[in-house]
Amino acid sequence: LTFLNCQKTFEYKYVFNMPEKKTFSWEAMQLGSFVHLILEFGVKKSFVNLKEFVDLAKELFIEEEWKNVDLEESIFLIRIFFERNKGRFNEKSLTEQCLKMKIGDFNFIGYADRIDFFKNGIGIVDYKTGKGPIYGKDRDFQLGYYALAASKIGKVRKVTLDMLKHEKPIEFQIDDKGNALDTINKRISFNIYEVEKELLETAREISKAYSHGFKACPIEKNCEFCNEYIYRL
Repeated sequence: LTFLNCQKTFEYKYVFNMPEKKTFSWEAMQLGSFVHLILEFGVKKSFVNLKEFVDLAKELFIEEEWKNVDLEESIFLIRIFFERNKGRFNEKSLTEQCLKMKIGDFNFIGYADRIDFFKNGIGIVDYKTGKGPIYGKDRDFQLGYYALAASKIGKVRKVTLDMLKHEKPIEFQIDDKGNALDTINKRISFNIYEVEKELLETAREISKAYSHGFKACPIEKNCEFCNEYIYRL
């Protein structure tokens, strides 16, 4: 996604290992890590009620590593998770599942927060604790890849971005043709096999750029990164 947006940004970040100008909220990152840890452990231990999740959060909160986490906000997100997900996970559910897949000549890897097993197939859930919306290729590449790579485990029937700070999660049903249908409006949002093609093509373009150079964005794109860092002759 970085490469598709700006090849020079990719080069500076992944080839030259240059520090990024963008600043990240350490508190937000810690909150996300803390909530993910609670949810992962609770699902793995097959917690059946909200109190078990909350008690675990309070227990871990006293550790030095999590002293700056907002416990009240964490518990609020845990409550939302429980109300949305109770009855969906059980002792068979997998957490932090490593999903590897070879597409063309390239090896891909990803990690799914949770995989649930149903009678007609499996469902994949990824938790998000941020406020920002996720759409377009940011969403399609992640969920599409999960559905493709998890097919070795079972028939993927549902993929979900559980946006804990949003009113509703983003859910898609996967049909037999690989179409991801929005569960609310029943429209096709993306196709996992088209995602596979795009991932392969992008990987090929990145490989080519390593050999022949990373190009600055065209002037008409008005790329903020290229305008600031790249001098064009």
